[in-house]
Amino acid sequence: MRSYLRVRGGEVEEVHGEVVREQPLTISVNGERFLTLLCSPMKLDALVLGYLWMEKVIASLDDVARLDVSVVDGRADVTLRAPVTLPTERILTSGCGGGITFRIDHRLFPRLSSPLRVRPDALSARMKDLFAAAVHYRTSRGIHGAALTDGERLLVVAEDVGRHNAVDKVKGEALLAGIATEHRILLSTGRISSEMLLKAVRMGVPVVASRTSPTEMAIALAEQLGITVCGYVRPESVNVYAGDAVAVGSGVVAG
Repeated sequence: MRSYLRVRGGEVEEVHGEVVREQPLTISVNGERFLTLLCSPMKLDALVLGYLWMEKVIASLDDVARLDVSVVDGRADVTLRAPVTLPTERILTSGCGGGITFRIDHRLFPRLSSPLRVRPDALSARMKDLFAAAVHYRTSRGIHGAALTDGERLLVVAEDVGRHNAVDKVKGEALLAGIATEHRILLSTGRISSEMLLKAVRMGVPVVASRTSPTEMAIALAEQLGITVCGYVRPESVNVYAGDAVAVGSGVVAG
């Protein structure tokens, strides 16, 4: 809890409330320092596993012999069952705090093909569920949420100060729980950027939906990779920017 001043209508009052927590987490793999992430200090095991999977450092949990995370020290030490060459070409993303990615490249992925179809009202309902499940958002209002859903229910929910981190946590939680991410829907409270779109295709997710907007590059990538992108999901409306997986009546909306 923090105390701060609230100025409203010329009146000043002292308020005690939650403020978003953020701290660095340094990840080392097989004793080699890999990188430092800025993140919210919760579900850090899922964040580390999801990030390493996204960057193709690991292919599954079977590759991990040991994972030690210390919130106090801001360290995560990962021991793999085999030697690995860590990627070195870093790309500064458009994420909150300046995220870093290494290996996610749209040229590495084939175009997705999925039978998944979802109605706009189901997207709106699951987005409402995400906000209901985002406990840290309700207390601080300064954090991003992400979720994996089959359209009927939320399968995994994660929150982080970085929207990219929240997606990595979703994948990490799915790995830990043995939940497949293919043919699912990825929900996000934040902007859908090109890196977010590529994380989705890496997971085999054919539909990405957000409370806010996608970027032009994300839409272009979605068109190339066969992903449906939805923005401004509201109770009575949704914008479909790319793809054909949003069903309306007996047909579909084609982007």
